Amino acid sequence: MPKRAVSSPRVFKGKLPFAQATIAGGFMFVCCTGRDLEGRFATDDVRRQTQQCIDNIQALLREAGADLRDVVKCTVYVTDRANWEPMNEVYFKNFADDAPHRVSCIVSGLGSPDCLVEIDATAYLGDAGS
Repeated sequence: MPKRAVSSPRVFKGKLPFAQATIAGGFMFVCCTGRDLEGRFATDDVRRQTQQCIDNIQALLREAGADLRDVVKCTVYVTDRANWEPMNEVYFKNFADDAPHRVSCIVSGLGSPDCLVEIDATAYLGDAGS
């Protein structure tokens, strides 16, 4: 089954050869941090980082003709238990109706020491994604 990479000019593209998102078998797989378009994090602001994660996911979904309503599963990684509630406030504001299945993890660190949250999302595109 073929797969294809998806990218967006509205999402920061790092130097490592990772796909910003991948479509395979009717599903789209997206993982984003809270980096803005210039590659910066809103340091010490988990709300802004969470919103940026979701904005980045949304931009990539739009490249495939989808949106947040098509997300069926998220895994959220947070680096500090104190950031749990602020992250949830922003997360559920964006996924207010028919929220996707979610797994949540508190981890000791992510790829950058400035990264407070990372969200891995899977969207179902149906036949449009095949």
